[in-house]
Amino acid sequence: MPCNCCQISGRTFNDAAARSSLRQYRRHGPANQTRELLAAVRSRRLTDATLLDIGGGVGAIHQELLGDTAAHATHVDASGAYLRAAEEEAARRGNSARVRFIQADFTDVAGDLPPADIVTLDRVICCYPDFRSLLTAAAGHARQVLAMSYPREVWYVRAAVRLMDLFQSLRRDPFRFFVHPVADMEKILEASGLRRVSRKQLGFWEITLYMRS
Repeated sequence: MPCNCCQISGRTFNDAAARSSLRQYRRHGPANQTRELLAAVRSRRLTDATLLDIGGGVGAIHQELLGDTAAHATHVDASGAYLRAAEEEAARRGNSARVRFIQADFTDVAGDLPPADIVTLDRVICCYPDFRSLLTAAAGHARQVLAMSYPREVWYVRAAVRLMDLFQSLRRDPFRFFVHPVADMEKILEASGLRRVSRKQLGFWEITLYMRS
């Protein structure tokens, strides 16, 4: 990837981690903050929508929304291991023809992708040092809705992230986590014509939904 925006590491986002995440999803369904993000999207009562799932991991968001909200989805992820797991799950559910899979840093390929009715970023912004470029590109693709989850901007989350980054450095893994300023993120989205219509805090995470004005 020509851009080093997301710093995806084969040590952090490897096949073992992807298989573990897929097993967890199959056994227990989406993670708690993902459930809240899905509920926020569904509250807009969209049907036959197009979905752009940025950093979609094992594909939980698009697999769930293809059941009642989205007709087609595009899944962009920099991790080949997670993308393969998502493709496997789509095939298992009979959704392969409805999902386009792209392995790339989203900021590298955004200019080649069409807008979508719904754009989602679940636990993705915390993986990007350059959150401004990511959010500007994501907002520019959202025709109606943008939903995202990210670490809360509170002291104990910052402390936890510092510990995680220390562990990463001890492993000599270049991947780092980030707690970005929420006010700055909101300014970027508002400048792109989006307005926040809901926000929920859940443990480590904050989940917000934006609509096109």
